[in-house]
Amino acid sequence: MDLVIRVLQLLFCSSATKPCLACEGCRRVAERTEGDIHWIFPELKTRVIGVEQMREKLLNEISKTSFSGGWKAGVLVGADRMKEASANAFLKTLEEPPDRTLFFLLSDAPQQLLPTIVSRCQRIDLYDESELAYPLKVRVIEALASNQCGGSLENLSVASELTAILEELKDAAEMLVKTEKGEDWLEDDEKVFKAKVSSRYREMRNDFLRVIMRWFRDLCSVKCGSDQSLLYFPERIDVYGERAKRLTLAQVLYNLDAVEELARKFEKNIPEEILLAYTVDRLKHGSSKEGKL
Repeated sequence: MDLVIRVLQLLFCSSATKPCLACEGCRRVAERTEGDIHWIFPELKTRVIGVEQMREKLLNEISKTSFSGGWKAGVLVGADRMKEASANAFLKTLEEPPDRTLFFLLSDAPQQLLPTIVSRCQRIDLYDESELAYPLKVRVIEALASNQCGGSLENLSVASELTAILEELKDAAEMLVKTEKGEDWLEDDEKVFKAKVSSRYREMRNDFLRVIMRWFRDLCSVKCGSDQSLLYFPERIDVYGERAKRLTLAQVLYNLDAVEELARKFEKNIPEEILLAYTVDRLKHGSSKEGKL
């Protein structure tokens, strides 16, 4: 999002030195009020970009003459949430866009986009270096390192702790949006505000998933005999070492697949507590409670 806003400010800035970040054009881009930029977000309830939304809010608008006589842009936030019908409706315009028109497709799951869409885009991968807040990261690691992992009831307890962390992230996302907007958040209608909170929460949830993935990558690294300097959490080397002895290579690789599947299923309309309980129970933790695996 930051990259898209900066590129658009280059196009719409009215200053000689671009982007100045202070002129009216730069301000309208940052506040998403520029009339020649059309922002498309997944609909709040369905969490998809539907075909009617695509036609009415993007395709019809982008075909019109620009207000300023200059550039026009369409920004699809969560482009992987396009349904097949909306993606197909978008495809022709993407293939033959109007003059001086740019489209930006933002996605943290580009593999979900139709190949016909991907083939007509220039892909730019951005690596997110954000981290889960330290106290919460410690709690995730403590839950995964707990001796409770292994038995069915114990796994349920671990999943409950992870679910509680997600609930705290939801509250933190709402507070962060309010802090960033100041008193201006009161001017947003309910749908816009909830959409902003949902977007921020998804970012935080990705950080949460990254911690889990790194835990099981470390376990895999130790099983493969990798150097300790490559570990994300080297302070847990003793735990990794004991658990790696009880696991096969196939089992530690299975864990990585299971966490990736969890990330994909989080994008579906399935309660998170159910997904976490299911995933934690099927993971191969290598704890003493699981016995010799």
